[in-house]
Amino acid sequence: MPILRNPIRIAVAGGNFGGLNAMKSLYLGLLANGPDYNGTKQAPPNPDVKITLIDRKDGFVHYLGMTRGLTQPEYSRKLWIPYSDMPWLQHSSIEIKKSIISRITPTHVELADSSEHVEFDYLVVALGQSRNAPIGVAASTRE
Repeated sequence: MPILRNPIRIAVAGGNFGGLNAMKSLYLGLLANGPDYNGTKQAPPNPDVKITLIDRKDGFVHYLGMTRGLTQPEYSRKLWIPYSDMPWLQHSSIEIKKSIISRITPTHVELADSSEHVEFDYLVVALGQSRNAPIGVAASTRE
């Protein structure tokens, strides 16, 4: 009879510099830990790990380049990178939830726009700081 195990559940709250760096480290350390994987080639499935990224945006925003983007419109198009354009985030053990976090408990994260919650064994809090225009971005999508 096979041993049934629950996967390790890791939630990452926030997907900009800190959260995306944590996601990449978790991907490389837990999912793509062989020498053939550097984040560009898809790692094999791992049923023992489930990583959930929760962010209000659908992509990474390069806030540090925002002032340059204001003066160079062609550069501003490079400042928002959708999560769907990052091949390593499309792994079967990774789930991305576009939502605002309303509450964090010792066992789960509650999402503001639904009754859904994300249970975790480990939580990375990388919520950063909200900024107002012109440096910040209030939008949750690139468009």
